[in-house]
Amino acid sequence: MLAYADAPRDRARLEPRNRLLTALPPEDLWRLRPHLEPVTLPQRKVLFEPDEPLTRIYLIETGVVSLVTVFEDGTTVEMASVGREGLVGVGALLGGDSALGCYVVQEPGSALAVEASRFRAALRESPKLRMACEAYAQAFCTQLLQSVACNAAHTVERRCARRLLMSHDRSDGDTFPLTQELLAEMLGVRRSTVTLIDCALQKAGLIQYHRGAITVLDRRGLEAAACECYRVIRARYEDLLPRTFA
Repeated sequence: MLAYADAPRDRARLEPRNRLLTALPPEDLWRLRPHLEPVTLPQRKVLFEPDEPLTRIYLIETGVVSLVTVFEDGTTVEMASVGREGLVGVGALLGGDSALGCYVVQEPGSALAVEASRFRAALRESPKLRMACEAYAQAFCTQLLQSVACNAAHTVERRCARRLLMSHDRSDGDTFPLTQELLAEMLGVRRSTVTLIDCALQKAGLIQYHRGAITVLDRRGLEAAACECYRVIRARYEDLLPRTFA
């Protein structure tokens, strides 16, 4: 069952898991808590369309949301992803009022939503929140730019391993929900291509795929199979946001 699906409406009782919120001093978190609304994130839910006004900010608690580009022929490619280390609505941190692109829930989970105007006020009131969010924006931009280069330079096999590692980082265990169809969409390839890659990774003893879920069996081996972009992106997050993957 998704976190907060049956949660009481007493928002003061919420214990956030989002890294940006857990980095706050107790008094800053206390002031923001009444404005946080627990929401579920069903798989494939579209949180924002490109250039849509940012009326709400989603601080991710569990699951993964992807920033994607959708081409005229319907092909979808992931440009960046967000887990509990960050938020959906990074444009608000960069002075914008609209979404950078299409945000789609790829791995179901939960978030704490807050009105964009209230979030901007919190940034002004809390230097700690502002510092954490500015650091996150820098790390997110690194991920975005590195992913663009990765998509152009590296094989789909290595990109697939990178993407699986990023999902593993954001999960609570070695198993996380991710279908081959969604993975193919994120990588911008045919499902049959992902099926072949998953079979090769399973044969090598690195992962196990079963009914829409992937289990990482050999983390070190999967890291060796991934391109260098995974290490670059993770190092940037850990440098700017300590305990991001703790």
